[in-house]
Amino acid sequence: MTRSRSGASTLRTFAVRLRNSAPVSARILSELAGEIDRGGPVADLLCSHRAVHSPLFGIQALAGVRLLMLNGKAPELTERFATAHSAAMAGEGDSTSLLAWLAARRAIVENAGEILAALDRTVQQHQPKTAGFLLRGLTMLGAPRVRLFELGACAGLNLILDHYRWFGLGWEWGDVDSPVRLAAVGPRPHQIEIVERAGCDLQPRDAADPRHAMILRSFIPPEHDALRWDLDDAISLASRLGIKVQQSPAGRWLREVLTPPEDRSTLTVVWHSSFWNYLTDDERNEIETTLTAAAGSMPLARVSFEPVDWRTNPRLSVTVYG
Repeated sequence: MTRSRSGASTLRTFAVRLRNSAPVSARILSELAGEIDRGGPVADLLCSHRAVHSPLFGIQALAGVRLLMLNGKAPELTERFATAHSAAMAGEGDSTSLLAWLAARRAIVENAGEILAALDRTVQQHQPKTAGFLLRGLTMLGAPRVRLFELGACAGLNLILDHYRWFGLGWEWGDVDSPVRLAAVGPRPHQIEIVERAGCDLQPRDAADPRHAMILRSFIPPEHDALRWDLDDAISLASRLGIKVQQSPAGRWLREVLTPPEDRSTLTVVWHSSFWNYLTDDERNEIETTLTAAAGSMPLARVSFEPVDWRTNPRLSVTVYG
C-alpha cells in the first residue's frame, strides 16, 4: 500500500469512530482523506511525513488542526467549527461542516510547520479517568502502602489519583474536596497511602506550562466537552501539586528507581497505560528483565492498561512478582 493510500485509509477509519460523538471532527478527517486521494498541497504536506504510516495518524492529524484553534492561529476555523458543532447538535449542519472543513484546509496550508510539528509528537490522550483502572488494580492488590512508578507518565495525571474524588456504586474514595470528580467501576477501594510517586516519559509534559497544557488539550476533539473539563481540572490540580515527570527512556529510568524501599512492607507498583505498543522488542525485554531482577529484593507488582495492538480496546492486567 502506498503512503497516500495508507494515510487516507487510517483517516477514514478514525473518522468512522468519531462520527457519532464528534461529527464535525469526523467530517474534517474524511475530507482530509479525500484530499490525500486527489493530491495537492495538503496531500503533499501530510504524505511527506513518516507519521502517515502510523495507525495513530488520524489522531495526530486532528490534534494538529485542533492546536491551531487553541493557539489562535486559525480564528476562521474556530468560528466555523463552533457554528458547525451547534448545527450538528440540532440535527443539521452538512453545509456548515463543509465550511468548517474548507477553513481547516486553509489553516493547514497556512500553518504547515505547525502541522508537521504535531505529526512529530507522540500521541498523548492523557485523560485523568484512565487512573480509574490503576485504582482498580491497586484495590485488587490490597496493599495499604504503595510506591507508585509510572512508565510513559506524560504529565503525571495518573500519579495523583489519590487527589481525585472517585464515585463508584455505593462508595466514594479520594480527596473529598478535589476539583476532579470521576466515575469509577469495581469494588470499594481500601485505604491506600502512596508514600512515593514518580514517572518518566520521552516527551514529558509540565502541567504548569501553558504550552504543554495546550498540547494535551489538542488531543481531545472540540466536541468532547466533558473530557476537556475533566482534563482542565486535572491539569490545574497537577500544576498546584508541582508534579514533574522525568525525561528518560523507560528501561534506563526503571533501573535507577527500582531500589528497595526503606520500609520492606511497602509494595512497589509499576504502572503504564497506552505505552507498551510504542516500544521495540528490545525495550520491552529490558523492562521485563529489570522487573524480574528487582522482585528479588522488594515486594513488587505491575498494573497495566494496554491494548494488544492499536486496533483493540485496552485491558487491565495485574501482575504480582514472586
